Amino acid sequence: MQIVRIIGGLGNQMFQYAFWLALKQQGQPAKLDPSGFGAYTLRQPELNRAFHIAVNDNTASENEIAALKDMAKNLRIRKLLGKILYANPNRFIRKSHFIEPNFSGFYPEALRRPDAYLDGYWQNEKYFSAIAGQVRAAFQWKAVSGKNLEAARQMETENSVAIHIRRLDQPKNLKELFFRMRLQLIWRVCTKKYYDDAIACMKARTDHPRFYIFTDQIGWVKKNILPDDDTVLVDWNRGEDSHWDLFLMTKCRHNIIAMSSYSWWGAWLNPNPGKIIIAPKKWALRFTKEINLIPESWIRI
Repeated sequence: MQIVRIIGGLGNQMFQYAFWLALKQQGQPAKLDPSGFGAYTLRQPELNRAFHIAVNDNTASENEIAALKDMAKNLRIRKLLGKILYANPNRFIRKSHFIEPNFSGFYPEALRRPDAYLDGYWQNEKYFSAIAGQVRAAFQWKAVSGKNLEAARQMETENSVAIHIRRLDQPKNLKELFFRMRLQLIWRVCTKKYYDDAIACMKARTDHPRFYIFTDQIGWVKKNILPDDDTVLVDWNRGEDSHWDLFLMTKCRHNIIAMSSYSWWGAWLNPNPGKIIIAPKKWALRFTKEINLIPESWIRI
């Protein structure tokens, strides 16, 4: 049996679920483990809310997880030691517990392990490119209505461009504040220059684009990023309805994405065959090597 850990925000959960679908397509007996959300306050399971995917119907039992997962003490320390000493986080980990060695890498052996607890984000299109149609079918929204339906219909009639601007969510307490500061140091947010350059690039490649901005920091956007008077600030999807922003990103003809798996999926699920996708050249401060997250057809600036 193979068990895929589900953790992180909606974009991360979608990568992990697509990876699980790829395992199932190979005929592997595979299940999911969303148990990590119990102690993970920043994000919650969203696949069911967004796509009516019943994760619980495919959840591994506690005994099944315990049979494969490394549950001994100091897992993080052992993982770190393996990376430092051997460039391999699995060096001091239980053999049946396979940790993704590097972000966005492609590890086909992970798909072939007969009995394994698979711990990673699996953010590489190669894992599920053979079943792209099945993945797209899984990630479909149901019962679109109201303002989102009106906006989607309008987007499909014009040269609409989705711009995702992520500045990190506002912390709710000191613990989350510390976590946000850590994220800011390790990762990065796209600069004003990136968006200015991306907007200029999009204007040079499209006729009469209309920009739709999706963001978690409306104040910063109003002060720094307003391409034209003919710009729509999508500000009506909040809280449990925030996944509708991702739906609307897929309805635009073109996309300018942030350093975010969330807007990556908005661009990837965009069905327009002539779509123009602009993505950051540098994905995160901690990555010195080229990453494989961005498809070759996308423009990186």
